[in-house]
Amino acid sequence: METIIINPDNKRQSKLVKTMLKEMRISLTSHTDETEVEVSAAELESIDKGLEDIEKGNVTPHHEAKKRFYNAIYNME
Repeated sequence: METIIINPDNKRQSKLVKTMLKEMRISLTSHTDETEVEVSAAELESIDKGLEDIEKGNVTPHHEAKKRFYNAIYNME
């Protein structure tokens, strides 16, 4: 199967392309280029805390965290 990416210049073109593809019974997935994501105050606070921890060196390397995770799972009784 082939994937074709179409970038309409405006809403009218977008609607026309979607209508045509639906009429032809061609499945489609639509995404917008919205780059902004809404983040709650609690999420922002958590991100800031994480960045502070990184600056202070309060982090665990990935390989160590992975080792702890597997030990915790496989040593459960």
